[in-house]
Amino acid sequence: MAPPLTFDLSGKVVVVTGAGRGIGRSIAEACAYHGADLALGSRTVAESEAVAADIRNRYGRRTAAWPLDVGKLTSINTFVDQVQAAFGRIDVLVNNAGINIQHPALDYTEAEYDQIVDVNLKGVFFLSTAAARSMIEHGSGGSIITITSQAGVVGAPLRSVYSAAKAGAAHLARTLAAEWAPHNITVNAVAPTFTRTPLLEAALGNPAFARNLERVPLGRIAEPEEIAAAVVFLASPAARMITGQELCVDGGFTAV
Repeated sequence: MAPPLTFDLSGKVVVVTGAGRGIGRSIAEACAYHGADLALGSRTVAESEAVAADIRNRYGRRTAAWPLDVGKLTSINTFVDQVQAAFGRIDVLVNNAGINIQHPALDYTEAEYDQIVDVNLKGVFFLSTAAARSMIEHGSGGSIITITSQAGVVGAPLRSVYSAAKAGAAHLARTLAAEWAPHNITVNAVAPTFTRTPLLEAALGNPAFARNLERVPLGRIAEPEEIAAAVVFLASPAARMITGQELCVDGGFTAV
């Protein structure tokens, strides 16, 4: 009988974007706990460098951080080149970096629209294709996981552009999963509910937005480590038969 599959990431090189705080930091820490080496990217490079130092001290993993603006292709290409030079390959990519600007749909400017879509969708596409090239070149497959949102599964008033971009990222995962399956690359998405991050704390200042919390059947917001656990699962051997899926870690929000 075959041995049970595990969540072990030992020897894997995991890339996490938006790793300086919140969900991204928790994902990096969880992957390190399960044995991975980490390549971190963030616009706030001082924060991601602090996360890298903490991971090295606590877990002894190879960890490095570089500046990354996922809304700009030149920044993506430079970042991926740096990761390749330092680690030699990419086994897992976690597209975590995101941005949201809340407005009624009638009030968005073109610049705000472009910023939200560039970070939440365009950056996911070009980082995913860059990581896939590395995985295909090395011939050992890999895993790509995008952090989407429950707002991309159901209607999300005051977040129309963000909602559309996240829905697009989820469908992109399904499409890339089908396209890259012959290369043994799995592509999935994780859709969190309201999660304890600085972004959420700011959003809760809007009473209309805060009322959305009443729709979570489990009656609370998520903790970042609960999102990270889903990412570790999808990146691990235990999920090797799962691809093209969006896992909602949402306390039942999208079930009702």
